[in-house]
Amino acid sequence: MRILVLLLLFLSCSWVHGTQGYDIENARKINKSCALCHGMYGQGTPGALSPRLSGLAVGYLEKELKYYRDGTREYAPMTLASSIHKMSDKDIKDISEYLAAIDLEAMDLPEIPLYPGESEKGREIFLDECKSCHKKTGRGKPKKDIPMVSGQYGIYLFNQMKKFQAKKRDHDDDPEDETFDEFDDETLKALVASLTALTRQQTEERRLAAVQEKVADKKKATGMTSMEPGKSTSLADVCKEGCSTADDEFAGRFRITPSGELLLSPRHKDLRKLAGAEGVFKVNEKGGLEFLPDSVN
Repeated sequence: MRILVLLLLFLSCSWVHGTQGYDIENARKINKSCALCHGMYGQGTPGALSPRLSGLAVGYLEKELKYYRDGTREYAPMTLASSIHKMSDKDIKDISEYLAAIDLEAMDLPEIPLYPGESEKGREIFLDECKSCHKKTGRGKPKKDIPMVSGQYGIYLFNQMKKFQAKKRDHDDDPEDETFDEFDDETLKALVASLTALTRQQTEERRLAAVQEKVADKKKATGMTSMEPGKSTSLADVCKEGCSTADDEFAGRFRITPSGELLLSPRHKDLRKLAGAEGVFKVNEKGGLEFLPDSVN
């Protein structure tokens, strides 16, 4: 019931929260053009040209859109598709507020793929060079109009860094910025790899929290003791009893979607080999997910 209520709430808000203070209907109209490249929810699309826009800081979006409008940033497909040269300041404000308020974490969208590179090396670089502005979470500082860099497709991030190097775009709005000048391509790839790995980690943490909440709710409803806070640190910990292990030929991962559906993704084998098997599953008192096939006569 709780999931249904949340789903209805999301739908009634068109996946947008904080709709006061701007013309949401105008924003939706403008977003129809944006969605051609960036997706219906501004989630971005795989490739180098259509980044994620949803969840970025309002001020950052406004600033960058005005750069496109006045020619400071140039990308012909963007300016033509959006007709941004015709947008008023109010239009830009409306679409910026709209995109900034979209909560992608409430949706069951495809994962951002990991980018190839030495992610551990890249993480060290990020913490040394980028953390002060983008925070160690990569989520940026919305109040200072500093964008998040986690949640973006890797190839887009790599291409933007190359533009910063070539001075085709100003990093931190500073033409004299030298942050990326000494980085070779392998170093840039490592940095991008660390950001997509960070995105994957944050996704897993959200999924873990969702599973733990479901387990806690179930235990509360049945009078069981709640899971110890902080005890589980991964989905594997939640599923450590009754689930397949890495040594089992049908090992894999499970995921619970926002609608409450359980999805299984076997790592090695095709589960169609088990076609016809059926039974029940439950969460045991230790938080483990158990599958109990019906007895075979």
